[in-house]
Order: sequence, then structure tokens, then C-alpha cells
Amino acid sequence: MSTFLAPLRWLGRFPVFHSLRFRVTLLVLLGALPALALLWLTASQQRSDAMAEGQETASRLVRLAAIDQRRIFDQAEQLLSTIARLPEVQSGDPGECSALMAELLELNREFDNLGAVNRDGSLFCSGREGDLSLVLIDQSFVEEAFETNSLVIGTYQIGPLSDEPTVTYAAPVTMEEGQPERIVFASLDLGALDTFADIANLPEGGSFTVYDRNGVLLLRHPEAAEQIGRSFEDDPVVSRMLSDPTGTELRAYDDSDFIYAGEWVQVQSGGGPALGAAIITVAVPKDAIVARANETFEDNLSRLGLAALVAIALAWVGADLFMSRDAETRKSLVADIYRVYETGEVQRLDDVIAGDVVDRSPAPGQVQGLSGFKQLVGQFRAAFPDGRIEPEELLADGDKVVAKVRLTGTHVGEFFGLAPSGKPVAAKGVETFRFANGVIVEMWSMFTPLVIVKAPVEEAEPEPEKRQERRGLLRRLFRRGGSR
Repeated sequence: MSTFLAPLRWLGRFPVFHSLRFRVTLLVLLGALPALALLWLTASQQRSDAMAEGQETASRLVRLAAIDQRRIFDQAEQLLSTIARLPEVQSGDPGECSALMAELLELNREFDNLGAVNRDGSLFCSGREGDLSLVLIDQSFVEEAFETNSLVIGTYQIGPLSDEPTVTYAAPVTMEEGQPERIVFASLDLGALDTFADIANLPEGGSFTVYDRNGVLLLRHPEAAEQIGRSFEDDPVVSRMLSDPTGTELRAYDDSDFIYAGEWVQVQSGGGPALGAAIITVAVPKDAIVARANETFEDNLSRLGLAALVAIALAWVGADLFMSRDAETRKSLVADIYRVYETGEVQRLDDVIAGDVVDRSPAPGQVQGLSGFKQLVGQFRAAFPDGRIEPEELLADGDKVVAKVRLTGTHVGEFFGLAPSGKPVAAKGVETFRFANGVIVEMWSMFTPLVIVKAPVEEAEPEPEKRQERRGLLRRLFRRGGSR
């Protein structure tokens, strides 16, 4: 303990460390430490929240991508079911069938090709021209379409008509004889996922990826052409998806740079159970996720540092000055309030009276707060255009100022139910104002009844008979505990 106190004893030898300036500055520095700690904890929580939100965003995007793919598959199924019933497809004229397919292909640009294949595997018609001898490289897929006599889905693949990734659908063409001798097919271009990725507005550095059921890369956004067709079976992300159709293990995968989410595209094949046709994954960079939290932390830290420097400078320069307004200042502020009754400049009250000031003796119908006080000033000026409330004596004690005032003016307008007399009137009152943090936060008032005066307001004494005549009504209007 003595070792810890030794530096403090040594500093105590210098007079500067005994000064008020030093003590106030030290208090400012110590006061900034909790704010810095709170700022750090808040930033940590914001980063954690951002990571959780990033994981949820990635999961939502991959679900939407899978839904988008299934939606396109459903469109392909409906299209094939319709095409299979058309006479051009069921006839024996390949030319008519090819013309139809070309027209449909022009209207459905998301497809790589549309056509029909005979039972022996030969091409009957196609919407694309050129050498189409390898139009369906998955012969087992063709055989399955004939055997099941229902819609089937082939594997995801590259080509064969282009270097783009596709998935091929097939549906039987029902003939009058019963057994189908022909199938119609549609090769769907997976580039449609690129459009979805653009719309999804991935964070910078993020990616959409599609693999076939064997882990072969079919599509990546942003584009990575050199990797298309490569097997990623041993990649940690792909291997987890291949071993877990639910994608749960991938969500728990801890990568230092990315947050991953993945989902299988489940489709019906041959009328059987759902088949995992492809894997879609979304990768979101962690840096992009926490960038906003980091930026907010740095901004707040800069503001805190600047505020601390300003506070230290003010503490060092003005430590010997009073930090609150003294008694004379408070009396001057109260005097300013009474000048507002004469000038009507109610905006000056904003710097003197708190917005939620409590008036302990409000006038009838007066709302609470500063707006109610401004309302009272406006009604006073309407009733007494030449009216004044002049402080005859101001006394300050602690946080309160007591004002002994005199109200004078010509009563030409209604004032809280009191009909105008058109004559000069006067009243006396005592008001108390309580200050906190340099502004008025509470007030009390009590006024005598208004009385009519004969001579100029400054010299005349109230008429006894008039005072007695209006005493009852005016007491209700102006005696605080009733009204101003």
C-alpha cells in the first residue's frame, strides 16, 4: 500500500496538485472513464448484435434464393405440361414442333432450350439450331421420364448447349395409344440466380453459390468463371451441406472471415419424394457486417474525446468561477419575465423557463408547462394592451426568487371570464420562482383582486366601493390557488 501511495505523496509536494483547477480537471478525467467503459461495452454489444443480424440476413437470403429457384422450377413444370398437349408436339412434323419451340424459347428467355426427344433417344425437335446430338447427356434421366410417365428433373449440369449451368426438366407426351413415345424437355438457365443476387443487394464481398448434389460448382455470384465445373466436395462449407441436408451444421460453422448459410433446393422428381437437387449457399463477410458498429464506435469515441478535451479546458480555465447562476443573475432573469408581459416576446422565455415547468397556481384553463405560461402572457396582453407587471422588490434565497409586483393597465378585453371595463385597473401580487440548473422549474403566485383607479395608474389609490363590488369574482380569477 505504501508503494502505491508513494507517487501520490511525491505529487503532493507540488502546489499545482492542491489547486482547485487540478482537482476539477481530475474529476473531469475520472468522470470520462465510466463513459469510455460504457462506450466500449456498447460497441461490443453492437458488434454481437450485428453478427447475429448478419447470420439471420444470410439465412433469409439463402431461403429466398431456394424459394426463387423452386418458383422457376414450378414455372417450368407448368410450361412443359402445357407444351406436351399441343398438336405440334404430338404430330409427326419436326419442323412445326421446332418452330413452336423457337417461339416459346423467345418468350421464355430464362430457358437454355426447349424441345422433344423420341423414346430411342433421338431428337425430335428443338428451339435451338445447330448440332444437338448431345442435347441430353444424362440418358438415365430420359429413360426415367419414359418409365415413370410423369414429370422428372435431371441433375444440374454445365451445358450441353452452352457453358452456362442448367437443369433439365422432362415431361411425357401422352399419345392416344397410351404409352408415351416422346418426351418434352426444358433446360433452365441457372443464370436467373444472378438476377436474384443483384436484387438481394448482397453486402460488399458477399457471394451466392450453387453446387450440384455432388458438390460441383455450377454458379457463383459475383462471377468466378475459372471455378465453374470444379468439384468442391472437400471444401468445409460444401462437405457440411452434403452431410447435413438441414444446413444446421453450416450455421454453426465458425469461420474467421465469413458468416455462412446454406439450403438444399428440394424438388419433386418422378412423382416420388422430394429430392435434394442442388445446394445454395450465401457467404457474408464479417468485416462488412460489423463495419457500421465499428464506425459508430469510432465516431462516438471521437466525440467523447473532443467533449473531454473541451471539458478539461473549461475546468482548467474556469474552475474558480461559479458554475451556476448567482442570486443577482436569477433576480435579473425574473425581471426579464415581467418585461415579456409588456413586449409580448414570449420566445425569450425559452431560455429562462423549463419546458415542463410546474405552475402551482394556474389560471382557469391554463395548460401545464411553458406553453401554458406563454398562453397566459398572450391572454394578459389581449385583455390589457398597455398592461405591465412591474417588480417592486425582488428577494433571492437559495434556489428561489420572491417577487413583490404591481399590475397596471387598461382593461379592454375579456380576461378569464371577466368582462372588460374599459378603465384603468391595478392589482398587487407576490410570486415565487424556484430555479434548477439555471432555469425556472416551479412557480407560485397570489394576486389581490383587480380594482379600478381614477387617476393615472401610477398615482391613484383603488376606489373602495369598486374593490368591494368586484372582490368576489376577481379573487377567484387572480388569487393564486385560483388564478394569476
